[in-house]
Amino acid sequence: MAPYRVFLPDISYYQQSVPCQQACPVRTDARAYVTAIAQGEYERAYLIARETNPFASTCGWVCGAPCEAACRRGKVDAPIAIRALKRFVNDRYGVFLGETGEPHLPPAFPAYTGATNRFDLGNSALPAGRTELYAARQRGQKTGKRVAVIGAGPAGLTCAHDLALLGHEVVILDAAPAAGGMLRLGVPEYRLPRELIDLEIQAVLALGPTLQLNQALGREFTLADLRREFDAVFIGIGSYASRRLNVEGEQFDGVLRAVDFLINVNLGGYNLDLGKRILVIGGGNVAMDVARTAARLGQAAQSGGDLETALDVARAARRLGATQEVHCLVVEDRREMLADPVEVHEAEEEGIVIHHHFAPKRIIGENGRAVALETLDVIRAFDERGRFNPQLQPGSEKLWECDSVIISIGQTGELTWVKPEDGVEVSPRGTLVVDKETLMTTAPGVFAGGDIAFGPRLIINAVADGQKAARGIHAYLQNVQPRLVRKAFFTPVARRDYPQVGPLRNYLRWPRRQPPALPVARRVGVARVEIGFSEETAREQGGRCLICSINPVFDGELCILCNGCVDVCPMDCLKLVPAAQVGGDDKVAAVMAGGLVKTAMLFDPTQCIRCGLCAMRCPTDAVQMETLRFTEEVQFVEANSAGGQSGVSK
Repeated sequence: MAPYRVFLPDISYYQQSVPCQQACPVRTDARAYVTAIAQGEYERAYLIARETNPFASTCGWVCGAPCEAACRRGKVDAPIAIRALKRFVNDRYGVFLGETGEPHLPPAFPAYTGATNRFDLGNSALPAGRTELYAARQRGQKTGKRVAVIGAGPAGLTCAHDLALLGHEVVILDAAPAAGGMLRLGVPEYRLPRELIDLEIQAVLALGPTLQLNQALGREFTLADLRREFDAVFIGIGSYASRRLNVEGEQFDGVLRAVDFLINVNLGGYNLDLGKRILVIGGGNVAMDVARTAARLGQAAQSGGDLETALDVARAARRLGATQEVHCLVVEDRREMLADPVEVHEAEEEGIVIHHHFAPKRIIGENGRAVALETLDVIRAFDERGRFNPQLQPGSEKLWECDSVIISIGQTGELTWVKPEDGVEVSPRGTLVVDKETLMTTAPGVFAGGDIAFGPRLIINAVADGQKAARGIHAYLQNVQPRLVRKAFFTPVARRDYPQVGPLRNYLRWPRRQPPALPVARRVGVARVEIGFSEETAREQGGRCLICSINPVFDGELCILCNGCVDVCPMDCLKLVPAAQVGGDDKVAAVMAGGLVKTAMLFDPTQCIRCGLCAMRCPTDAVQMETLRFTEEVQFVEANSAGGQSGVSK
């Protein structure tokens, strides 16, 4: 067997070579907008970020950033601060101006106006096809179809956004008195400004959908009612029911559920009296939000519920050292916690004390109110197979005195509205069963997405579900099928623009920087913690990007086998070997057939940092740095003509 197993790159390979984009559920080209920021092209960066995501500004503040976890710069030192850079550019061109705090509307977006975009948006992967959706709307009249969207969270609003662009009439119904779903009801205001949520919702409603609030499924209407009135239904009601501990004493006053607590606070319940000693049970991001929100309430109960007075009281209480004690009890070890490490660090900065390896045994009460929590030590949280299966230490009981307990161990959907005649199947996990491609439930014409279909996930996952459901609904209503059309284009990069030549030649020495934060002493009430990057820092941080879309392209006809590119490569990702040592699949075998290829240049893309030194060293220009731009559009075709297409060109 040949010692080197290789493959020939195709369009899928080049797409996967930009891992930040591949990791994003809506395929936002982070590489492109990060690079645009480094170059000072902020409007172009905004358009790239917004092209695939109607909640780009929101995600700039609170996205879980799977793109950062996949970032190849993280294998060198630390990933690019992608989420913070998205906030930087959206604060300037999105719906919230960070420098002054004044809300504003974004510039006219080309896909909505039909204007020709003067920018090359880079790797414009369009899973929902913003531009194509607009073009489809322009080619035809209104469809005449009516769709009900239940839930005005990110999944429902995104679905409504895309359905409106496709020409359908959309009515959004939500049980809450304000739209936004968990963005408004679950995310604390110090993390996500309410003005921003309002303006992003306005941008969706401006496309034509109508919004009806205080309309709860199972209360004001049933699923059967909607199926009679509308041609299709999308259910995106989220997971608002908190999981129970199932321990003795859970019924006492002073025991709160995490989601109920956050909803109460976010809808104006500032007169909550939690007492001085608060215990939060759980180790996820919601638990961190709960703990930090509880600490912020301070002595707000004394204010009578008025927000401004509450903030004044909280500030005064902090100065006098009269803040509440908030302890977070976690079953897992610190490295096993589900919460983002940044969230954990910020919680501890704000005085939250986190205790590991403790499991609740029972809640002790007096006169009907919780006064203490009894725990057992946890030997380990996960078993040999990696499953969550805490092993407890018998006889290790410990008492924690408290005034209130907030339980944050997960959420589930509220499904009492489901009737047997609806034909909607519920999974053992308490979610709606859906087709993974179309998101249609087991009831024809009824679709579902977001937490109610998949359990609690990131906001960007809910956005992706809304897009996928809109495609599925459109295909169902119009008797068409979505077809993915992929195209890729290579463009040579001028030598002056190579990273090792231009102003970014020291980019490998630049460390990752976290956005500056408000001093801990000023983090009270709804004061926003993260301040955001300055322009200078944003451009520097954008310049750390390895620009994974740039690839060294080799021309075997010009190569003289001097090995110069191999010698100069700082990452040892090039190797010149005899052809006899190369093996692979049928495509590789076809290239090697006949013995015409004597020598092969092997390239390890996982190690390459796109510095361009190999191309600069080559005396015959056999190596060129070329940038890849690809488009990925969803088109709708007759049901019998669906199929994928792709192509690569220069």
